[in-house]
Amino acid sequence: MSPDLYSMALWPIPQKWAKGETTLKIYPSLKISTNRISNKFIQQTIHSATQRFQSFLANEKFIPPNQQFPAPNSSTKIIQSLIIELVTENIDLSLDVDESYDLWIPNTAPLFLSIRAHLKAKTVYGVLHGLTTFSQLVYQNKLQTDDSLVVPFTPHRIIDYPIYRHRGLLLDTSRNFYPVEDLLRTLDAMSWTKFNVFHWHIVDQHSWPVASEVFPELSGKGAYDPKTMIYTKQDIETIVHYAAQRGIRIIPEFDMPGHTASIAPSHPEIISCHNAQPNWNDFAYEPPSGQLDPTLPETYQFIDSLITEMTSWFPDKVFHGGGDEINLRCWNASAHIREYVAKDSSFNLDSLIQQFVQKQHDIIIRQDKIPMAWQELVIDQSLQLEKQVIIQVWNGEDNVKRVVEAGHKVVTGPARYWYLDCGHGSWLGNNIEGQSWCGNFKTWQWMYTYNPRNGLNEEQKELVIGGEVLLWSEQVDPTNFEPTLWPRAATVAEVLWSGNYDLSGSPRKVTEALPRITELRFRMVSRGIRAEPLQPLWCARTGTCDRL
Repeated sequence: MSPDLYSMALWPIPQKWAKGETTLKIYPSLKISTNRISNKFIQQTIHSATQRFQSFLANEKFIPPNQQFPAPNSSTKIIQSLIIELVTENIDLSLDVDESYDLWIPNTAPLFLSIRAHLKAKTVYGVLHGLTTFSQLVYQNKLQTDDSLVVPFTPHRIIDYPIYRHRGLLLDTSRNFYPVEDLLRTLDAMSWTKFNVFHWHIVDQHSWPVASEVFPELSGKGAYDPKTMIYTKQDIETIVHYAAQRGIRIIPEFDMPGHTASIAPSHPEIISCHNAQPNWNDFAYEPPSGQLDPTLPETYQFIDSLITEMTSWFPDKVFHGGGDEINLRCWNASAHIREYVAKDSSFNLDSLIQQFVQKQHDIIIRQDKIPMAWQELVIDQSLQLEKQVIIQVWNGEDNVKRVVEAGHKVVTGPARYWYLDCGHGSWLGNNIEGQSWCGNFKTWQWMYTYNPRNGLNEEQKELVIGGEVLLWSEQVDPTNFEPTLWPRAATVAEVLWSGNYDLSGSPRKVTEALPRITELRFRMVSRGIRAEPLQPLWCARTGTCDRL
């Protein structure tokens, strides 16, 4: 492994990056200034971001496992200040936000002037990304003669922007519950790798942790603990604000009509086939079974009120309505659903899916939101949906092409590549074979090879707006979710930010990525994230563990 690779430890790798050979010093007392800003949100966001940056300078003291740059000496020059130039005061955090930035760290200054770094961005979110990149260029002075840190390989000129607009991480908080502080720490780690969407799979069949104020009985009877394992409106406001100040959108998912068994304890009248035992697998992909009854007016009154409330809690323009793994046997087990279908010879159980989804999406659109849904509605049911509906593809990479051919924007996250829960064996107690449904453990190298736009023409590529790495929580909870997430999730962050190819058209390689993601892992650990090791420490220090 070339030692030079160990000097290129930014993650994700920038689009354009020129660097030199000079080491500079930097101190926690670095002076940071901005041009005049009138917007209060921007003022607060930049203030908190610069505080975090200076906290890294004061406290991180990071030394990489393989340090390949010269130590400073008495004549080493000092970066005295950082000037932030914000071009616009646009605060719209949406799919079309401009996240680009231009970072310049010179190694000289005009006579009688100090060395000043310069960060320029069109929006505050570009500023956030630029500060993140700057923080990854800073290391502990290994001589440790004072409280200075070093920025090696100056001058740095970085011009950077994302390839994909939607760069997401899904976390399931229903199968196992995560306290608010765990979610906030996850948002921190996401911001360090330039993710911009937290897909919050907040409820499912196992538990209902959202403390609705319209339907308090949902969490009262459906949460694992109605006092300690819930998310209140105030909790959600805290999380949404915390995410926004890190340039992260929160897209909530309230999966319907399947995966809704947790509604049954409080509203059994609108749920079919609830907790069928012992043959639960005839009616659901996981226990407990249960689906919303699509034939009852009360069902639609319920989801209208629920969606109206929840869309007011989550400000993002996109609202995920689920739509996956609908089991027709569940509905067919209900005598009154069979009678409802039999009344019209042109109607069948599949027609119920179209009926439910159309009404659900109408409710979402009426709240001025864009519906998002899982692939089954297009791939399996062939539903005619509004073209604005964003489709999430999770099973079968070839289905990306089928969905874009139907005219929908796509967010992709195939289980074969980007499901982090795979490879941990079966969680069913009597499955002695112990096989995970989605196959082997997904190594970061394997995850790095997936190209979301593979096999598409230029017009189709534009409809693939991004992707997500996904962590379902059957076998993870607060005790182990961080090493399951990190640093593997960061692999997806780089694919979606930097792209599969560099500007010369050459494919990005795992051999070049290895020292950078290794250093990212050590830096995450230094910041309090329990990221799992990728190799023995000896390999991280020497870079000589590749197979010939």
